[in-house]
Amino acid sequence: MTKIDRRISKTKKAIYQAFLQLLNAKGYEATTVQDIIDFADVGRSTFYCHYESKELLLDELCRYLFHHLFEREQAISTEDYLTHLFLHFQKNQDHITSLLFSKNDYFLRQLQRELEHHVYPMLADDLKKAHPSLPDSYLQHLVVTNFIETLIWWLKKGQDLTEQEVVQFYLDLLIYKK
Repeated sequence: MTKIDRRISKTKKAIYQAFLQLLNAKGYEATTVQDIIDFADVGRSTFYCHYESKELLLDELCRYLFHHLFEREQAISTEDYLTHLFLHFQKNQDHITSLLFSKNDYFLRQLQRELEHHVYPMLADDLKKAHPSLPDSYLQHLVVTNFIETLIWWLKKGQDLTEQEVVQFYLDLLIYKK
């Protein structure tokens, strides 16, 4: 790695860390590019050299948070996979809480897209068997919105529960077993 590469990496890291801290302190909507620049101690042109806007910085944050999170080993059970997801969100609360609790539209759309693509297919067959009269699009919506609301509830009020217990609540609610 060259000296320039290290400087670029260091600058991007400073911008990224400033953005995360500001998200937690002020929330996304209240955070400005100027706030990020001041907190990261970089120049305006330096910021714009790396990111065209705070929206693109948010996009990179989402890609970073979701990239490895939703990858799944084939042999892992549904319960273990969901437990992994909840645990990841809990461990990365400082990166996620402000975006999740502020109901940031972009962040929520990205999260919904990942849940639709990765979580719903794992539950679809059982859901269709448990609820044969419900349309597929409604079942998908149910999986995604209940995941997000369960996560928000757990991070706000249910922290005395383990991620395994929360996953069991989530699955029990979705897949009613007679």
